[in-house]
Amino acid sequence: MKKTLVPASAALVLSLLASSPAFAQQPNTARGRAARAASMRQPRQTFSSEPETAAVASSEVAPRMLDYSDANKMASFPLFVSDQKTTHLVFPFPVTYVDLGSSGIIAAKATGAENIVRVKAAKVQFGETNMTVLTSDGKLYSFLVNYARDPKVLSLNLAANAGGGRAERPAASSSPDRPSGAAILSNSPIAQGNLDEYSQQVLAKKKSVANESANQLTLKAGQVGYREETLFFPLHMTNKSNVTYDIDFIKFYIQDKQVAKRTAEQAIELQPIYVYNSTNKKIESKNTVDQVFIFKKFTIPDKKQLVVELYEKGGGRNIKVKMSNDNLLNATTL
Repeated sequence: MKKTLVPASAALVLSLLASSPAFAQQPNTARGRAARAASMRQPRQTFSSEPETAAVASSEVAPRMLDYSDANKMASFPLFVSDQKTTHLVFPFPVTYVDLGSSGIIAAKATGAENIVRVKAAKVQFGETNMTVLTSDGKLYSFLVNYARDPKVLSLNLAANAGGGRAERPAASSSPDRPSGAAILSNSPIAQGNLDEYSQQVLAKKKSVANESANQLTLKAGQVGYREETLFFPLHMTNKSNVTYDIDFIKFYIQDKQVAKRTAEQAIELQPIYVYNSTNKKIESKNTVDQVFIFKKFTIPDKKQLVVELYEKGGGRNIKVKMSNDNLLNATTL
């Protein structure tokens, strides 16, 4: 009997097919052989514990739900404002962005200050709204704003509260020249509270570098103070007469020491960034008013001088003193 040789791989396939019930149950007839051939042509099914590819793809594109857990929530400050009073918010850093939830409120940065926002109701009994403030250190503050005819809080210091923005963010540390809650002036690196303190220091020195008297009125310029690119000019104004002196304004300007005839005088006026005790506009009889005018650092060019002139409101008792560049260069350090 002639033997047929079958390759090992083919023998393995035939062995597997023969063990299959669908293959083995077919009789060895023409019909059975046809059925076995059809069975061999069916695609093989594979089984795996992994999920179907289509199901995996479907799960990858499904939208994710936001996590509203307490850890992700940001605290909001309750804030009550009136249409009759202005509320001021003091932040530890300059304000870079303000957003209002509705037209029921109005808000803006305080003039001359970078870290103070003033808020007011635009109409009576507006519906509850929100306000968002972003500061230069990247901290976000959220407020729920409601109307109150007579708010109990008109000034809120956010620098003293570390919980008003991102969770678990440490409070901003205060530098020696910017205590918590101090105003950050637009044109000065020194906080207003420290400007007041340095102004008191220069006033206490009582040293005079220039003075002038006329009409029983004396204007005395004290020794200039210096701190962090800032100059402090103390002025002592004494009224020796029996008539009250009303201050109209005080003017600082730089002009030529000598002005030739028929030549227009060139005067450059200087604007202070802050005036200490500026609200005192009246010099009572036999009394003195002290003020300090604070400027960004400057010097006086050669052949020029600094003139400080005091003007009386509704009167003619005007008086002025002149200062040299040496008075600036010899400023005392505060």
